[in-house]
Amino acid sequence: MGYLELKGLRKSFGGQPALDGLDLDLSEGELVSLLGPSGCGKTTALRIVAGFETADTGHVVVAGKDITAVPANRRDMGMVFQAYSLFPNMTAAQNIEFGLRLRKASGPERAKRVDELLELVGLGEFGARYPHQMSGGQQQRVALARALAIQPRVLLLDEPLSALDAKVRVSLRDEIRRIQTELGMTTLFVTHDQEEALAVSDRVGVMSQGKLEQLDSPAVVYREPASAFVAQFVGVTNAVLGKAASGAVRLGTFTLPTDAAAELADGSDVKVIVRPEDIGIVEHKGESNGSLLGSVLTQSFLGPVTRLVVRLDGDEQLVRVDQPSNLAAAYPPGTAVALDFNASRFLVVPA
Repeated sequence: MGYLELKGLRKSFGGQPALDGLDLDLSEGELVSLLGPSGCGKTTALRIVAGFETADTGHVVVAGKDITAVPANRRDMGMVFQAYSLFPNMTAAQNIEFGLRLRKASGPERAKRVDELLELVGLGEFGARYPHQMSGGQQQRVALARALAIQPRVLLLDEPLSALDAKVRVSLRDEIRRIQTELGMTTLFVTHDQEEALAVSDRVGVMSQGKLEQLDSPAVVYREPASAFVAQFVGVTNAVLGKAASGAVRLGTFTLPTDAAAELADGSDVKVIVRPEDIGIVEHKGESNGSLLGSVLTQSFLGPVTRLVVRLDGDEQLVRVDQPSNLAAAYPPGTAVALDFNASRFLVVPA
């Protein structure tokens, strides 16, 4: 039994299902991200936990207590939104202490808590500043401190970094993880950004059409995707078209042995889903050696790696291949190459 439990949540809007029997458990102190495209139901799930939406069916349980019918203001949830939602006429300190005032905390207690939280989020000298005097990242830190001020049982983060520029987003992402770990705060984090979800989470729940496709550690979600959707949504993948053929897949003149093809009818169209870093590449000098052949079309420098786009011989499909940047110079555009797939790291699915 988890600390936060979502049991069979269903929700429709105008007859269109947003959640379709969602089950999810979070352990105490765990950070779980709900990751998925727009409209997959992740924000609806978060709003039901917060009490801002009511599920058509299902239950929300915290620490063994069913809170499905408890009003939002009595759920002891802290929430941070995409928009900072600070009161513009209040200073950072006043914004943080707002919830404490509503709970009738004493003046000294409020002041002590505000000082602690300003230090925690790295804004010890910013208490007297108004929102318009702070950057977007600083405002979101204040919003996080305000959510933590009431010492919530669960912290809910709804796309909290998407309005920030890239450098600030990475910095604040790391800060959120540090603070969450330091406080041992049970946290549900909603995002459409796969890198964000993989970086901050104990587990990642990948959602599609109101359902969980997979719930696992970031490494397992990335390396062992449970479905074609997860494989293609999380990270960069290639989807190479081919045909099933007696325990193998035919990709042009290349035969790729795989047990996965045994379940598919011979001659049926399939896709081989493989990540760019899981494809080997060598210069082709005349002998195919059973490899997939093509020629380098372009190179894109990405820092530690360079991404090669290879056009396959015969059918014009494009395949992305990642190489360490110090080795990529050996494959300038126009180079004939042979590709080899890591046998343990690809999926075969019906096309």
